[in-house]
Amino acid sequence: MESTEPKPAFQTIKFPERINLRDSELPGSGSQGLALGVRLLTPQEVASRLGVSERWVRDHATRRFPRIPAVKLGPLLRFRLSDIEDFLNENSVPGSSKKRAAGV
Repeated sequence: MESTEPKPAFQTIKFPERINLRDSELPGSGSQGLALGVRLLTPQEVASRLGVSERWVRDHATRRFPRIPAVKLGPLLRFRLSDIEDFLNENSVPGSSKKRAAGV
């Protein structure tokens, strides 16, 4: 006969322990390696770093150009710091092309 104990409404899931590896021990730690342990930034954090509004960040994460690469996790947007730095480098304005006149 089967047991008459009620089944729990939820079951506890045990995740494996976090493995602490040095960078040289990471799987695929070559030039094509995966970036494990990279902290993703929220739109609020990106906005405060760039000195713009959160709406501006969200707008540039969904437009074609200039676009900030984003990671979409369900309804959430997250950003890699390296992608933000690349965005700034690609969209920086070079110095003035006009030379100053001597003595002016």
